[in-house]
Amino acid sequence: MEINEYWVDINERLDNLVKNGFVKLPSLSQFLLDDISHDIANEMNGATFSELSSSHSIFLKNLEIEKYLTPKLFDIANNFFGYKGSISNQYHIARRVDPGNSKEMYRAHFDSHLFTMVLPIKIPKPLNSGTAGDLIYFPKARKPPKNEIHNFIGKVSHKRFATKKGIENFSQIKNKKVDNFDDYRPLLFFGNTTLHTNKQVSSDCSSYRLTLLAHFFDPSPKYGVGGILRLIRSR
Repeated sequence: MEINEYWVDINERLDNLVKNGFVKLPSLSQFLLDDISHDIANEMNGATFSELSSSHSIFLKNLEIEKYLTPKLFDIANNFFGYKGSISNQYHIARRVDPGNSKEMYRAHFDSHLFTMVLPIKIPKPLNSGTAGDLIYFPKARKPPKNEIHNFIGKVSHKRFATKKGIENFSQIKNKKVDNFDDYRPLLFFGNTTLHTNKQVSSDCSSYRLTLLAHFFDPSPKYGVGGILRLIRSR
């Protein structure tokens, strides 16, 4: 498949994004994901998070996100959300979770960026009855924050749901979606209105889990909540 064929129906998919708050994209299975995951994981050197390594950047360039997706998201950001920032306002990180990691589960949160895309690169299989770090998400869980104060209050108030029990309780009042990404189809959603978290990558999983997280357009000030958290993470 030529890369332009991958993006052939992106306009229709983005219409669904605006309507529903999320949309799935075609599978990445045509790419050499084993090689890509190996290269990115090596560059991460055991870290859980890594910001745009060389192999990560090459993969995004090969996918031609900047040509086929970013400008269209920028138009939606301007027209739908009244975004006034730069198209270069992006944050790309790789997330690797090893089997048995108990720190990276049920950390429910909203992103600061308008759009978040999860690109599955290596998805393990539980060998028994465990879980593989499935993404749990609640589209349109809150309204777009009017300002940074509302954003902060919303983030803090929803932290009470950042446990397994909390997610179960939140599922009683909001529509829950679960995606294990074994189809290797990326998920694109409204980052700052979608509450999301992950199940555990169980100790019985066949390998680590590696996803690439693409964040587009943070409407908050440079030293808003999201900017401060990213600064802390980079240290």
